[in-house]
Parts: sequence; structure tokens; C-alpha cells
Amino acid sequence: MAYTLLVSYDIGDDDRRAEISDLLASHGARVQYSVFEVTLPTKKTIQQLRSALRKLIDRDEDQVRLYPLPATTLNELVILGNRRLEERADFWIV
Repeated sequence: MAYTLLVSYDIGDDDRRAEISDLLASHGARVQYSVFEVTLPTKKTIQQLRSALRKLIDRDEDQVRLYPLPATTLNELVILGNRRLEERADFWIV
């Protein structure tokens, strides 16, 4: 049985944010700037992901939320709109 999670994050540091984004991207799809849909095969892999996230965050500055999505919530995924998300490139104009 596969488990689907909605994972959102608010990370205070660019380097940590990039590491967390890369980790989540290796497990699922980015659906918003700081939100991923992750599908994992077992509860053990969920625990492994949680452990990896704990090691990457600063507990005082960052927050990661994992919301389980049970199959009984909706019969199908509904997406309204066709906008595609692009990776944001931060820059400074001096």
C-alpha cells in the first residue's frame, strides 16, 4: 500500500531550502513553490524521510509540515488552472 503526503515547508536559509527541495523532489512532484506531493511505498520510508528532514532543518528557524492524504478524501485529484510552476531564480539589483 502506497502512502501519499502533502509536504509544505518554510525554511529560513537558502542552502537548507535547496537541500530540502532536492530531497523532496527525489520522492515526489513539486506542486507549488514550497509544496510537494510525495508518494512513498511503506511507513518505514515515511519515517526515513522524516528523519532526513529533521537532520536538514534548523528547529528554531524552519518548519516542515507533512499532511497524509488518505485515498478516501477524494475520488480524484482536481486541479483548476493550467499554470506551470517555474523554478524561481533569486537575484539582487544593486
